[in-house]
Amino acid sequence: MITPEKTPFLSLAGRKAVASVHPEWQTDTLGSPDTANNQPEGNDWSYDAITATTRIGNYTQISEKSFLISRTQENTSKAGRKSEKAREAAKKMTELKIDMEVIGLSNQAASAGTGNGATNRTLAGLRAWLATNDSLGSGGSSGSFSNGIQGAATNGTQRALTKALIDEVVLSTANAGGEADVLMMSNYNKTVSSRFLDDADIVPLRKEVGKGAATIVGAADAYLTDFGLVTFVPNVQMTRAGATIARNVFLIDPKMVTYGIFDDIQVHKPAKTGDADKYVLNVEYTLIVNNEAAHGVIADTYGLSASS
Repeated sequence: MITPEKTPFLSLAGRKAVASVHPEWQTDTLGSPDTANNQPEGNDWSYDAITATTRIGNYTQISEKSFLISRTQENTSKAGRKSEKAREAAKKMTELKIDMEVIGLSNQAASAGTGNGATNRTLAGLRAWLATNDSLGSGGSSGSFSNGIQGAATNGTQRALTKALIDEVVLSTANAGGEADVLMMSNYNKTVSSRFLDDADIVPLRKEVGKGAATIVGAADAYLTDFGLVTFVPNVQMTRAGATIARNVFLIDPKMVTYGIFDDIQVHKPAKTGDADKYVLNVEYTLIVNNEAAHGVIADTYGLSASS
């Protein structure tokens, strides 16, 4: 297969076991610095009330892939492989991981589902969570968390990715206490980011050429900001998923986001009812965003071309 298989967000985020269909966690923040914090000798202390933490959660989602192999397909002599089942199972496994990748990055809202199949449980994707450090196109608005449900953000008018937009979100995230060091984007936006080399504020990249052929450097793989080095990570699955995913550029702290696995990927073989074998691969998982303020997003960019 030549179809891209890499899932950089799934690999970056890591994973942990969860024990319910609505795992919860809590967030907390430090109080603002007090420049007037001086006290008298012999002070008779007064006490501040405790500020409650914020309890949030996300729902698990079930994703699956299925296939059917006829007796004839499996027993026919094949070129380059021994088993049609093994080939198809490996292919569906990769497709399932790619689905987990793009759903995890999506602007999908969480839902408890109805429990009767009319609507299914869905997890809130990363774009839906990010509100503190989100740069939005005109008319866009952040998602919000209410009654155990994380809602989707509202898309704004698309615009081109620029260095100024990246600097804005890097600064906002640093001010919030975040230490994000990965900028994940579609392949097209990666080519746009490389053109930042032409910016007047960027020091020209020079490299001594020794013996042999010279290398023309026309790409940027990292950006040394005022707050640390940010690595540019192109994500081909964002491109393949289309404009709804590719429009967002994510500033990520890998330590602060995790895939929660309720049931890991399994291969099931339902009862045989005809002259073929049936297989289903499924997984139940969610996205745990430890604190959305640790991340940022440049939303509503042209992620596929100069106009889309």
